[in-house]
Amino acid sequence: MNFYDHQDTARKRTGLLVFLFSLAVLLITGLVSVLSIAIYYGVTGEVFEPRAAMVYTGSCFIGVVLIVAISAMVRLSDLSSQGGRGVAESIGGQLICSNALDLKHRQLLNVVEEMAIASGIPVPPVYVMAKERGINAFAAGMSIDDAVIGVTQGALDSFTRDELQGVIAHEFSHVLNGDMRLNTRLIGALFGITAIAQLGHLVLDNTRYTRRASRRSSDSDKGFIIIFLIAIVCLVFGWVGTLFGSMIKAAISRQREFLADASAVQFTRNDQGIAGALKKIGSHTLGSSLNSQASSEMSHMMFGQSHLSGLNGMFATHPPLEERIRRIEPQWDGTFVHKTQHQHGAFTNDKFSGFTSGSDFTPQDATPTSTELSETGKQLISQIPQALVDIAREPYSSRFIALRMIFDGSDIQREMIKGQIPMVAHASLIPWLDYELPVHLRLPLLELAIPALKSLSEGQKHRLCEVLRELSQTDNHYSLGEWCVINLLEKQLIAPFGVTRQNKTLNDLEESVQWLLRELAWVSHAEREPAQHAFNRALASLGLEQTALEEANNNWRLSRAALELLLQLKPVQRAQFVKACRLVIEENGKVTVAEGELYRVIACFLEVPEPPLTISM
Repeated sequence: MNFYDHQDTARKRTGLLVFLFSLAVLLITGLVSVLSIAIYYGVTGEVFEPRAAMVYTGSCFIGVVLIVAISAMVRLSDLSSQGGRGVAESIGGQLICSNALDLKHRQLLNVVEEMAIASGIPVPPVYVMAKERGINAFAAGMSIDDAVIGVTQGALDSFTRDELQGVIAHEFSHVLNGDMRLNTRLIGALFGITAIAQLGHLVLDNTRYTRRASRRSSDSDKGFIIIFLIAIVCLVFGWVGTLFGSMIKAAISRQREFLADASAVQFTRNDQGIAGALKKIGSHTLGSSLNSQASSEMSHMMFGQSHLSGLNGMFATHPPLEERIRRIEPQWDGTFVHKTQHQHGAFTNDKFSGFTSGSDFTPQDATPTSTELSETGKQLISQIPQALVDIAREPYSSRFIALRMIFDGSDIQREMIKGQIPMVAHASLIPWLDYELPVHLRLPLLELAIPALKSLSEGQKHRLCEVLRELSQTDNHYSLGEWCVINLLEKQLIAPFGVTRQNKTLNDLEESVQWLLRELAWVSHAEREPAQHAFNRALASLGLEQTALEEANNNWRLSRAALELLLQLKPVQRAQFVKACRLVIEENGKVTVAEGELYRVIACFLEVPEPPLTISM
């Protein structure tokens, strides 16, 4: 399944969203204008002259458009600044600490960590809607770096590990396919349409003051009646806006759910996980419904239908459960999981053998299933000492992991790192400076620390990155390993200034493309001839003219500048560039740790989800 093609499709669907949104605004404003004139005539008995009617209609049109546009822009700005975290918190989500000990929370975090590391995206923060007993989940955010995963308490209480894994894979698919960004933007756009209803409520609440003022004057109550009717009109058309919003959600979302279900099966190689989760929704007393009022505007980004829709489900944001299950399991007999089964979740029926080495609580009587992505991540995590995993998951000590990644064994760096750690933590952390961590586990361990590091304040994040750069300068040599650690963290922790427009082509940025491919070719090959061959092969794959390979520059700061320029590429072309990087690395049939780390950072920086390369040991 080509996720980059689907990302491009999701971007094109933004055009559909704009078209439907514009159509809704035109219809609503037109109806508001016409009905306002009719109400004015009904109350006053006066008829507008044609020219006055045109001016009045135009004024109404402009006024409504401004209300809708300003409301949508304010909401989108709010979503962009707060990102997935703001969406999760607005519907009652509570952040799970990355070092959580609760069994259900720990299992959820393990599944998310394993799948994120294996699929090549940053480990996202995880939220639980503790007050929601319905079965549901979501992914939210404006970019891969900003993504969060949310799950209801009802889902945690009901799902087995395989079912939870299937649902998380479904949500990861929305992240990888580009649906998450589109869904988050849709919240802002639809808020603008429904803002008219909010205006109606505001006007209606204030009509009593208008009526008192009219009674104290000699004027009739006509002014009050007009204002009252305008408020009613706003409420009615607010309902029309909600109807249009439901239509837009249905048009954008329904087919994407089928794709996400199929992707979940592909990720896990286990159709019973996602199918079992859908069946449990069908048998659960509350289904996938949510109580939070704020969740109604986010219904399109949920795993299941969170709110009932009118007109026999014509505008439902999700396909019927039965149809989703049958697409996964064609031979399904139509019966959902028995009611008593969902009441006794994985933590009440299953017996667990314990928690070891970052893996998970595994039922002793369960039959293992083939889980491609999650299993790869689990294997990587299981190779890291549990004590280091625990340090990475704790918000304060996670900073030590970042410092440890830069440490070169010198006394000057040792003293600098000690200066960043309180004396009370020396005994537990400093000994790990001398631990010989296998080099291929450096970035997986660092990525485990990302959620905890994201919980730091903005000042603490900036200070950490400053200290890392200071450590890298102690020997007057900015090595590739130091560059990889610092740039991976800065990309994940430091919010970019402004928005990068993704409208450039590979030809437009050919100099930056050649720069990075050249540096990668010299990292991967010691001799000129094989380096030139790999370089030419990569250029040919991108449709660019082959050229002589210049000597390596080794100025990694300039490589960072080239990466920042390549962020202007469209997602499909960024993916093509990352594929070209892989061709350079795999030209000689082996992958070194340096190559694997550089490839990981390039893919991460360009927000292209790529599984980690298999290191040649």
